[in-house]
Amino acid sequence: MTSSARSPWLAAFGVAAIAQLALIVFRLPPLFAVVSTWLVAPLLAMWVWRARGPKLLILALAMFWAGDVLGNPRLIGLGPGALFVSVAAYATAGVLLIVVLARWGAIAAMRETGRRWRAGWGALILAAAATALAISWSDLAPALRAFGVAYLLIVVVVATTAFVADLWAGLGATLLSASQLLVVLEIGGRIDGTTSAFRLAYWVLYLLGLFTIAMRVVRLRAPEVSGRET
Repeated sequence: MTSSARSPWLAAFGVAAIAQLALIVFRLPPLFAVVSTWLVAPLLAMWVWRARGPKLLILALAMFWAGDVLGNPRLIGLGPGALFVSVAAYATAGVLLIVVLARWGAIAAMRETGRRWRAGWGALILAAAATALAISWSDLAPALRAFGVAYLLIVVVVATTAFVADLWAGLGATLLSASQLLVVLEIGGRIDGTTSAFRLAYWVLYLLGLFTIAMRVVRLRAPEVSGRET
């Protein structure tokens, strides 16, 4: 893991993440968003691949990338309909994360009586998700309501599975969940998604969540394989 942590791919991810935050803080032209939004998830995926992390985690990051791009129609010139495809991409990424976390720690942890209490963390995430959805419900179109319920359930399961597998992975999944709940409130008109404060909060939570999950999953897998990091 030492060589993996010094990877140029991980460094490049850090630069892209800082660029994304700088775009918001300094109100840089939208052109810069093309660079940062298109690169953050792929660079993290490349690091996972070079560190010989799970292929399903790489695929999950690819789905997050698709969600990032499609979720911002201005980047690719698509209309509002791209939002549904974006949610579908994020949902697919969530399902893949559930499988990864189940294989690399959650199932084994559930066999240990002393760690089963961690599953209760899902109840807190579920309560937060239900609250965000209830607050936004009246202003969501019927299709978005259905998508929202399904996706937030996936988010809850991701956070629960991650917390059972590993405390740090659970923290990462919680941060990731918080970013998605902010989006629900924004789509429901409860938060102004154009403000710098909202965009900064979303990206900080989202990037830290993805980074923490990826680091912990690769570390959990590390004893099983020899590194090939360069």
